[in-house]
Formats: sequence, structure tokens, C-alpha cells
Amino acid sequence: MSIAWGSLGLVAIVSFAAAVVATALVSFGIVGLAARSPRPDGPEPALSPSTGTAVSAVCFAAAAAIVIYALYIILA
Repeated sequence: MSIAWGSLGLVAIVSFAAAVVATALVSFGIVGLAARSPRPDGPEPALSPSTGTAVSAVCFAAAAAIVIYALYIILA
């Protein structure tokens, strides 16, 4: 029995990259949702409420697609 170190390294790199990308997408989605609420004591948000909603929906959908695809790969 031997370990395929190249394959193990590839799996580690891809899983780390997927975790970083999914975390970043969820973070950007939260920032997009934050653009919807008015800020009484701060500057105006950079995004309009409708643009923030659209950005957050796209980011959350992409993060969900990554998670669903990973679950599909694990279960298949």
C-alpha cells in the first residue's frame, strides 16, 4: 500500500481554494445585503439597495453551487 502524494497534495490545494472562494462569496453576499440598510451616522453605501440585493443573490447562489457540487462529488 502506498500513498499517492501528488494526488493528496492536489486534493488539499483544491479543497483549500474552494473553502477560500466559498467564504469570500458569502462575505461579499453579506456586504451586498448590508447595502440595503440605511446608515444614519455613516457614509452612504457604495451600492444601491437593488444592486446590493443582486450582488448578494449572485454570491450566495455561487457559494451554494460550490457546496452542492462538493456534496455531489463526495456522495457520487
